[in-house]
Amino acid sequence: MQSPLTGSGFETQSPKNQILKDGLKGLLASIAAGITVATFLSLTILVLAFLSSSAIANGVEAITSAKSGSLLVKNAQTGQYMPTPLLATDVKINVSGILTRTKVSQKFQNNSNDWVEGIYVFPLPENAAVDHLRMRVGERIIEGQIKERKEAKKQFQEAARSGKRATLIEQERPNIFTTSLTNIAPGESITVEIEYQNTLDYREGVVSLRFPLVVGPRYIPGLDDIEGDMTGNVHHGPTIEGAQRISPLTIDESEQKRNPVNLSIKLDAGFPIQSIQSTNHSIQKNKINEQQYKVNLVSNYVPADRDFEITWHSTPDAMPRSAVYAEKKGDKYYSLITLFPPTDPSAVDIQLPRDVVFVVDTSGSMSGASLDQAKSALKMAVQRLSKNDRFNIIQFNNTSKALYSYERLASAENRKLACQYIDALVAEGGTELAPALSIALNGDAQIGRIRQVIFITDGSIGNEDQIFSMIKRRLGKNRLFPIGIGSVPNSHLMTKIAEYGRGSFTYIGDISEVATKMGDFFNRLENPVITDIAIRWPTDLTVDISPSVIPDLYRGEPLVIVAATDKAFTGSVEIEGMFSGQSWRQSVNLAKQTNEQGIGQIWARRKISEHMGSLRGGAPEVEVRKAVLDLALEHSLITKYSSLVAVDVTPSRTIEFMYRQLIPLNLPNRWSQAKIMGSLPQTATASSIHLILAILFSILGTLFLMRNPHAKTGSQL
Repeated sequence: MQSPLTGSGFETQSPKNQILKDGLKGLLASIAAGITVATFLSLTILVLAFLSSSAIANGVEAITSAKSGSLLVKNAQTGQYMPTPLLATDVKINVSGILTRTKVSQKFQNNSNDWVEGIYVFPLPENAAVDHLRMRVGERIIEGQIKERKEAKKQFQEAARSGKRATLIEQERPNIFTTSLTNIAPGESITVEIEYQNTLDYREGVVSLRFPLVVGPRYIPGLDDIEGDMTGNVHHGPTIEGAQRISPLTIDESEQKRNPVNLSIKLDAGFPIQSIQSTNHSIQKNKINEQQYKVNLVSNYVPADRDFEITWHSTPDAMPRSAVYAEKKGDKYYSLITLFPPTDPSAVDIQLPRDVVFVVDTSGSMSGASLDQAKSALKMAVQRLSKNDRFNIIQFNNTSKALYSYERLASAENRKLACQYIDALVAEGGTELAPALSIALNGDAQIGRIRQVIFITDGSIGNEDQIFSMIKRRLGKNRLFPIGIGSVPNSHLMTKIAEYGRGSFTYIGDISEVATKMGDFFNRLENPVITDIAIRWPTDLTVDISPSVIPDLYRGEPLVIVAATDKAFTGSVEIEGMFSGQSWRQSVNLAKQTNEQGIGQIWARRKISEHMGSLRGGAPEVEVRKAVLDLALEHSLITKYSSLVAVDVTPSRTIEFMYRQLIPLNLPNRWSQAKIMGSLPQTATASSIHLILAILFSILGTLFLMRNPHAKTGSQL
């Protein structure tokens, strides 16, 4: 057939043949496209597999050459796997009455073939006055110096660059500190010693000593993402100061526990001891006399994965007792006065009806034993309510949910419904405490009633200041009572909620403690002993006391006052208030005192805490910073604005390169990694990510072929 335009010939086909031809072209095009995509995906998977195998090979090579017990982590600077510096901690505690002097020795061992800088995040008691640093390198001893924080950091960094060994101790929170140690030579061990002074907790004739051993992972509200790496970096929003500093790496829960701790106590109670008990560890007790014991761990070393807590019991007295400790430093005199309340169970108090709001943490960190303890404590509290009381329950994780829209009468039916609600609680998600607190503080105490807010939580959050500021703004006539749950409760959060909330607190570390501790706790809630407390000092003394505002004294709790005066103590102090609804007065003879070191540090630590608290009330930070620094530099204390630094003046490192590593921590005892971090641990290698990406590409390729069965190429006539 001739073309009408060109006159050339072309072949024509029938419609049926054209359909067959188009179908064949489509089939060939589809096969070609499929082969192209499959080839691309295969090459991608091979590349990813190669990268994964390389990472694994590096890890295997490091594992093969590593010593037994080494933890291998990927260095962010080189991508190589190497052992972290090993850490062993030795703790020696001297107890005199309710005062302690503690020395913590952290021994860092570099088992790699490279120079390293180690960074270790560790906890201390929330009232620890850290005042001494010493660095030991072989026989050499380098004493630390207190400096303004930025100046100390600059001195440490200059030492790191110049190859000098140096140690820097910084405060991240009042109960969280960081040790940075630079220029640790291959095969070298360096010991860092810090010392602190603090007071102990006294309740119901029982003195409690708690030494925290590990920092639990903190939930940081407002973070875009938390991804720990070997430089300690996290991606975070602007709201939480130092979020990356309190977000240490953790060892996978399947790994063997690390960071062993040895602990010993020399105990002089100042009264006959009836019994000594340990909550979380097995201990040996060697009796010296009725008042003195030596206490050691049964095992020489235990992993740092839970708080160490022991208690010792005295014979209860029916009348208040007092004790005075004193110290002279320079031209100042310091005293610590302890007034012990009566523990007579026959004392009768008038009990007002209560409105009680229970706020319970159901976040992922509460999974397992912690939530079991919380449920048991909460059910006991609900069942204890009287028929004239009203109550509500608020649970919180990522969101907050209330059992009722307002407080309901504690009828038998409502209590039964509440217990069913408690049984159904499940631990998951984050720890958004602030919204739950806001809901709880929406109400206020009515005339003739008491309104109490009871928190049940492990307190694993990083936005403590936000919580404290809200309490200061909105407390009203509410009273707040936190209950710390689990093996590593946030003691800083608990004590400050109780202080700012004009309440009291307790800890429950094991399900077996719930009945006893909750019974004691509710005795305190229901029966405030001494209120409206005032102190009258001798007129010839100029006195600066802490706390400046005296809190209510609940049943079984002591009143502890620390004072600085301009001259030696003479005469007596008169303490008065309302006791069981009647006027009460107690005289404390200042002449009957025990000389003890460290009272000045305890006074300064408390004053610093008051100054920092004033920031939440709107005090200018410039003024607060100056007041805190003056106290810190005078008493050699670590604070938010001051640090201890020790530098060996002799250079040791001559090569240019040095690895910088965080020392990973154990996951707290009975915590679930999957509940708080997801399935991939922070110290996982990149092989898991590569595998996930390979699977993802394979799925995409399959979807492409399914969605394009008739892919076409070229032009169509």
